[in-house]
Amino acid sequence: MSGGFLESQLKTLVVLSCDNKIKEIILASSDSDLQPAIREVRRRKVSCVYLGFEAQPNKGLSFTTNRTILIRNSEVLEFEKCQPFLDLE
Repeated sequence: MSGGFLESQLKTLVVLSCDNKIKEIILASSDSDLQPAIREVRRRKVSCVYLGFEAQPNKGLSFTTNRTILIRNSEVLEFEKCQPFLDLE
């Protein structure tokens, strides 16, 4: 992910929380660079859920967010079985 894109997304999160336009954020990223923005969003009473993978959770984000949901490898494999096969060739 490019730095400019990430920076614009962080600004959007903070602006929306400042304007009271969001109540909860579901963060599907393990990027530690998000921690300052998450702290600011939480300071503005917006709940933040960290959605990560059990194999490599980001402990800093788990600490910074209100709640952590970790996806197990077995859940990913089960989901994969349910998906139709795509022939990309």
